[in-house]
Amino acid sequence: KPLTPSWNPFDWPRFQFNPVMFRLMPVILGFFELIRVVPKGTTNTQVMLQAGGIGCAGGGLTGCFTPMWLMVGTKKDKGRK
Repeated sequence: KPLTPSWNPFDWPRFQFNPVMFRLMPVILGFFELIRVVPKGTTNTQVMLQAGGIGCAGGGLTGCFTPMWLMVGTKKDKGRK
């Protein structure tokens, strides 16, 4: 199934792409960061990934799609500073 918007809250992850949740999801994640339910930076990661997805979808619609998206993540070693 393509990741098109859905209004059904049980249709995850499509539910986060509807216009309301698109704007509300960073606020929800920001709150979760504040109360330390999710790690700091989760909101920024979600916004970046969503922007990448929108860009890829837009490129597909215009016919100029180039499948190139590189994300490199590292996890800090607890023994290092």
